[in-house]
Amino acid sequence: MLKKDEVLAAMKKRMDELSVEIDALETRAHEVTEEARATFQEQLVALRVKRQEGERKIEEMKSATESSWRRLKAETDNVWDALKDSLNTFKAHFK
Repeated sequence: MLKKDEVLAAMKKRMDELSVEIDALETRAHEVTEEARATFQEQLVALRVKRQEGERKIEEMKSATESSWRRLKAETDNVWDALKDSLNTFKAHFK
């Protein structure tokens, strides 16, 4: 089983990689049509909110006790999955 520090480092790395993808998408905002721009921006905001939630969960995990660690890890995994799914849906929608 991975140690807490290893799990946190892996989660932080994944979150950083997703942040780079979100930032790259943000630079494409000027490429979408005027009609799609509002939806594009709304979905970017939603992605940023989910990213912030993931970052908060990682911070909570850093100070978690052994008894709350497993619960927080499961919650963080769920946030990660939702963020990843949202990002993939976003990218597919605006190809």
